[in-house]
Amino acid sequence: MLTSFAPASDAQLAAVQAALDVRGRQIAPGEPLNWVFQNRHASLRIEGRSDTRLMAGAVPEPHVVTEAGARYRVHVLRGQNHGRFLDMAAGRQWVRGHLATWPRARVLNLFAYTCAFSVVALQAGAKSVVNIDMSHGALATGQQNPSATASRPARASWRTTSSRRGAGSAAAGRTT
Repeated sequence: MLTSFAPASDAQLAAVQAALDVRGRQIAPGEPLNWVFQNRHASLRIEGRSDTRLMAGAVPEPHVVTEAGARYRVHVLRGQNHGRFLDMAAGRQWVRGHLATWPRARVLNLFAYTCAFSVVALQAGAKSVVNIDMSHGALATGQQNPSATASRPARASWRTTSSRRGAGSAAAGRTT
């Protein structure tokens, strides 16, 4: 997946395609190239949307990606956020390493989104994980993460919260 915060011309996208084709043949000969382009330039962001296009290959739904042995459900063809923040890979690695020295820790994942940090925490031996986020949809995806469900789901809970307009506090929501 390639996300751009500036408009991209057809010529620029063709150059990316050519570079990906060359690199793909080097690292995965004979495998098809599957890639998605997401444009999130300023005028689209103001409207709260993005332009997401399948550029080559196919992306199944549900789509599962793997990082350091952890599996995550993502939705690369829908919306602005696809289910994981790629730039947080170092943070997920830090959680894994930190829990190696604090086994059986209890983890609170605030702003959990789709619970990627929780997946890592559970795999690294966390005693329990509580996920809290304002988005019911994001947490629903988090609950479906293959690595989370394989990591003793009884140790994880999901809660949604929503700010009370004008009250400045959060109200606890549904727990599963």
